[in-house]
This record gives sequence, structure tokens and C-alpha cells, in this order.
Amino acid sequence: MDEPRTGVGLSDSARMHAIIEGIYAKTPYFKSMPCTIETVAVGRVRVGFDVSRHICNYRNIASGGVLAAFCDTLMGMACRTMGFQVTTLEINMNYIRSVNSGEHITGIGQVLHHGRNTIVVECECRDADGSLIVKGRSSFYILKKID
Repeated sequence: MDEPRTGVGLSDSARMHAIIEGIYAKTPYFKSMPCTIETVAVGRVRVGFDVSRHICNYRNIASGGVLAAFCDTLMGMACRTMGFQVTTLEINMNYIRSVNSGEHITGIGQVLHHGRNTIVVECECRDADGSLIVKGRSSFYILKKID
């Protein structure tokens, strides 16, 4: 099997994790999300997310928009493990069940296709029991290699 084509030499898992952490440490939007980058590999990331009250509606259920934003961030991270800066072209979300304040979810983003100009990624978010919360898919346009 061929090695994934990456924009920069990100084969070292620890280096890749540090680069991804560094990008998101400088991102004000990401700082406001209660996320933890758990694992990073070429074309794949795993991120934990604590559902806090301030992102929930009046029924204490996490906002679908916030979950979509989390998934977009998660899938963008998966693209960045390939060594590219990207922007979202389109996103599709399937909400399977609701999640309440106080719950912890884990999201996994996985690159499905890496073309010359675009990258297609899917993600799944599950609760602590492993139940599927949301499934997403997105296409990203490659802007440039990460320096």
C-alpha cells in the first residue's frame, strides 16, 4: 500500500501532534471549544469534546450548529495531518441522537480521498457508551502546504 501523500514531512506522529496542537492553540475559535486533541496520525485525528451548558439550548441539548462546527474543525484537523492548509467547500451532517450538557463525546476524523486540489473527509462522534451522535462528511479545498 502506498504511503499517503502529504504536503510536508509529517510522518513522525509526535511532530504531527505538536503541529496540530500549535495551529489550534493560536485559533481563538478553537480556544472557546472544550476540546482535547487525543490522537493524531496521517489522515486521522481523534478529539474529545465536553458538552458544556453554554452550548446547549433551553432543553439542555447541545446545539446542532455547535456539533457541526466541532465536526468541521475535526475534519479540518484530519486534512492538516496531510500537511495542507485547507478551507471547507461543503459539509453534510447527519444527526442521529441528541447529546446533553455534561456528556463527553469523542470525534474521529478520517481522510477518505486526497486529490490534487481537494480532500474528502468523514467523521463520527460518539458518546461515552459508544452510541453514534452525529456523522459528517466534508470536502475541503487545498490552499497551500503547511510551512
